[in-house]
Amino acid sequence: MIQPLVYKFGGASIKDAKAIQRIAQLLKSRWVNNLVIVVSAAGKTTDRLEELISLSFENKEFSRPLLELMEYHLDLCKGLFEEDHSIYARVENHFAQLHRALENTAIKDNQGFFYDQIIGYGELISTRIIQEYLCLIGCSCLWQDARELISTDSHTKMAKVDWALTMQHCRKALIPKLETFPVVTQGFIGKDLQGNTTTLGREGSDFTAAILGVSLGASSVTIWKDVAGILNGDPDLFPDAVKFEYLDFEEAAEMTYYGASVIHPKTIKPLSKHGISLYVQSFLDPDKPGTVIGSFGQAPRIPITIIKNNLILIELRIRDLSMLGGFHFDYIYDVAGDIHAEIQLTQAAAAHLNIVINTVSLTDEQIVKAFRDIFHVKVNRGLKLITVKNPTTVELDHYRRMEADLILEQRSLDLVQWLFKV
Repeated sequence: MIQPLVYKFGGASIKDAKAIQRIAQLLKSRWVNNLVIVVSAAGKTTDRLEELISLSFENKEFSRPLLELMEYHLDLCKGLFEEDHSIYARVENHFAQLHRALENTAIKDNQGFFYDQIIGYGELISTRIIQEYLCLIGCSCLWQDARELISTDSHTKMAKVDWALTMQHCRKALIPKLETFPVVTQGFIGKDLQGNTTTLGREGSDFTAAILGVSLGASSVTIWKDVAGILNGDPDLFPDAVKFEYLDFEEAAEMTYYGASVIHPKTIKPLSKHGISLYVQSFLDPDKPGTVIGSFGQAPRIPITIIKNNLILIELRIRDLSMLGGFHFDYIYDVAGDIHAEIQLTQAAAAHLNIVINTVSLTDEQIVKAFRDIFHVKVNRGLKLITVKNPTTVELDHYRRMEADLILEQRSLDLVQWLFKV
């Protein structure tokens, strides 16, 4: 079989009927049998589902927002299908299942587990709509439940992939189908060995595309976004931002590690290991060249600015001075993983350690409790982290002017990070 291609589309690309029609035409012009199409939940569906999960977990009324979410999806269908099409019954059936799951007290003992059983409905519903519409316009394709492909452990909200088992599933279940039809499947979700739905981390559909690309030996993976490629800064903040025509895997991995939101952080590593190129292109202008990420060696040293808001600084001071200098980084990262925190920066001194994490749904007291076995803990919220890779004097001079609001600074030869009060 010819090497498969993997395309991934995010929620913004299918937010309404017009957007879905645009994506369908993009696919129609590139239609081949060996195509795997990974699709996220439509629009802001995942945000709405998180609100429903919170309401249900707190035993609050959720029927009205659930109905509004169903009506949103039925309105999508009305712009694509005749009123007697079977898709309406299928969507309503998914929402009936979702309603029962939200009422299921048996799965509410563990909030993370409850989250994982609910949140993937957005992808399940959106992919049904996309697959049915593609067939309607003459692009025959198959719907595939990603949970039958991607095997994981049982860690809630950020499950670890069982690569060997996932590759077995993909080659057994997908390759025979791709010899005849393209396949539409979901991002973000998998299944553990007990048969429970798991998730790969918020915005994890990019990672799904990489998993499938590696498991199938794809020739390339393409992430279709509303931007023309990867820029060296947020165009809303930096109007003169420059697009990269190409990026080396290492440079792209560092950008995602420090918080660039164009690609999910876990996406780069497996593709780099297997030498599979990653393309980032615009679904708004699909014929325009985007950015290709691959093995290019030394990348051009263009300044790259990444700004992340609403971060948390955790100041850690060692309790037992006999452990001075031994900062137990394994312990710190394990604890961060347990509280679903992504570490953005670490800074160590003899008796102190500062870590900057993304916002988590824990109180200050809960964060202190997580680290207090070894450290005295202080928590500071609502901070802004600015990371500049390959800085020039222009960037250095600009951010030095903000010194009055500076909390900490960290430098290396080709990287500077500043944490500011907002």
